[in-house]
Amino acid sequence: MRMNLRELFSQIQPENHLPLQEVASVTCDSRQVKKGSVFVCIRGQMGDGHNHVAQALQRGAALIVAQKDCKIPNQLLFPDTRQVYSQLCAAFFGYPAQKLKLLAVTGTNGKTTSAWLVHHALGKMGIKAGLIGTVCNKVGTDFTIPARYTTPDAWELHETLAQMLEHGCTHVVMEASSHALEQKRLYGCHFSCGAFTNLTPEHLDYHPDIESYYQAKKILFSQTDAATINLSDPYGKRLFQELTAENSCSLIGYSSDTEDQVEKLALCAENISLFADRCECDLVYHDQREHAVLGLPGKFSVDNLMTAVSMLVCSGFSFSQSVQAVCSCPGVPGRTEVCVSKNGITILRDYAHTPDSLEKVLSSMREFCKGRLITVFGCPGRRDRFKRPLMAKAVCDHSDFVVMTADNPREEPLEQIFADAMPGLANAGKRARVIPDRHQAILWAIDTSRAGDTILLCGKGHEEYQVLSDRTIFFDEKKIAADLFKLLKEN
Repeated sequence: MRMNLRELFSQIQPENHLPLQEVASVTCDSRQVKKGSVFVCIRGQMGDGHNHVAQALQRGAALIVAQKDCKIPNQLLFPDTRQVYSQLCAAFFGYPAQKLKLLAVTGTNGKTTSAWLVHHALGKMGIKAGLIGTVCNKVGTDFTIPARYTTPDAWELHETLAQMLEHGCTHVVMEASSHALEQKRLYGCHFSCGAFTNLTPEHLDYHPDIESYYQAKKILFSQTDAATINLSDPYGKRLFQELTAENSCSLIGYSSDTEDQVEKLALCAENISLFADRCECDLVYHDQREHAVLGLPGKFSVDNLMTAVSMLVCSGFSFSQSVQAVCSCPGVPGRTEVCVSKNGITILRDYAHTPDSLEKVLSSMREFCKGRLITVFGCPGRRDRFKRPLMAKAVCDHSDFVVMTADNPREEPLEQIFADAMPGLANAGKRARVIPDRHQAILWAIDTSRAGDTILLCGKGHEEYQVLSDRTIFFDEKKIAADLFKLLKEN
């Protein structure tokens, strides 16, 4: 992509008189600056880009974009550099978002599964679509790109969108995190449909309180033509009422609670049946009814099914076609995914790492677990400490045996993490074990299991690594579980 400074800023400052110097890149990281880059100074939690202007100039920056006067000649000042950074990244790649039909899903839980289901369904219906999310970024079914963040940095986002466009994608489904929305990584992107799954306390190490968290999520719906909202969730009901009053976009309300009598409920689930390998229900959309069988267990899977179907309907696809396409999805990596199912023992892995998501997945396991439920879990380091005892309590309340171990401890001592979580295990007694090494924790759980038992490995999900204090190691939990099971139970 070749572009000069005047062209880069043409839609931000139409009357600019910038030189015709070619732009090499746009970045907010001074370490990534190269000759001809535009360096954008951004103030964040970890630092202030204005403090790195000298470094950027030494590395060859052609222009500095800042919020305060840096006392240099080649600078442009703007009141909000985060917003400008997103605009410049979009401009550099030729505004790919404007040429694609974008769909986004936000909420605390269910984003990854819902987005994956929608992406799969679009492909099933013959539409080449991109996926941007936690598990990976996908370009149709051609290839995948590892994902570093739920919602990428603006430069990476528009670079990925441009790549998807180049490979023939017409639609893109993405997860919209609260961080990305508040940091304006999605500024300038317009969505044909946005979905809200639910809201529970999360990321309160970043957001001051849950109200700030909610307001960050709500930003998405100022950028959508239509919205589909889970009315089983209290914050979903609030959002539906607020958007109705604001009359800013068309709305579809859905609920898996058959007793929910919320006005304007358009999509509901009836006759829900849950099994170890699937969920079944009747989906009712106005006067249409379709029987749905999705190969994912748990009541929350019904909610994710409804999110996906409502997003497709919201985007103009028929209800019947949408249900069939979504239900053809075989599963989502790391989301109640079966690792082993032999000798009457089932081992599942799930990304659940919040009190609410643990509560949901474990209570769902209880509905089909024939024997004992053995749960291996940990609390991530350098994350909200308040939720640790709540996580432990959720696991304790629903499990026969609890094994607390390391998640991604990062630089935080495991002793501190375990101490924070321990009050939640106060009633566990001899049902609880603390085994710091995660590999050993899984080994203990499998060795202890017997026919009829279910082992649930929580927190890591699709991740194939573990972040320790001094390094990141390869850690494929699905393979580890399969290998240990073969060693302990098949010999």
